[in-house]
This record gives sequence, structure tokens and C-alpha cells, in this order.
Amino acid sequence: MNKTVKKVFLLIGLLVLIFLIWQLVFNKGGIVRTVYNAMVDGVNGQWHKVAGDKSNLLPKWGDNNAVDKTNGKGFEMNTGANGAA
Repeated sequence: MNKTVKKVFLLIGLLVLIFLIWQLVFNKGGIVRTVYNAMVDGVNGQWHKVAGDKSNLLPKWGDNNAVDKTNGKGFEMNTGANGAA
């Protein structure tokens, strides 16, 4: 009887754990997605202030519209290390 009760509670615990993981990660409005989007909004907001344009540095969850406005050069700076003065 004791082993059966342990197995039942372990099974119920496993199902609850699977449900929580599903809600955190795979749900459309899940906690992980909400936290990530909140951080991205903060980073992109600061980037808009620094860069002066409305391009996004990081895409939101599910979006792939982070546009590089520097023609692929990113943060390259001419420091003279490669022979150019």
C-alpha cells in the first residue's frame, strides 16, 4: 500500500510539473515569453535613445524583424589597427 501511494503521488507530481513547464515555456502568453519581451522592450527603448532611430536591436519573441541599419557592419569602428589611419 505504501509503494502504491508513493507511485500515485509521484505520477501526480510529474503531471503537475509537466503542466507548469508547458505554461512557462510553450503557452502563448507564458511567463518566459512575457519576461523576455519586457527585457527586449527595455533594451530596444534604450537603443532608440542612443542610436536616434527606430530600428530594433533585439527582436521580440516570435518576431524576426530586428533590422541592421549599418549594412552588416554592426559596431565596427576604424581604430587604425588594420593599417587605416
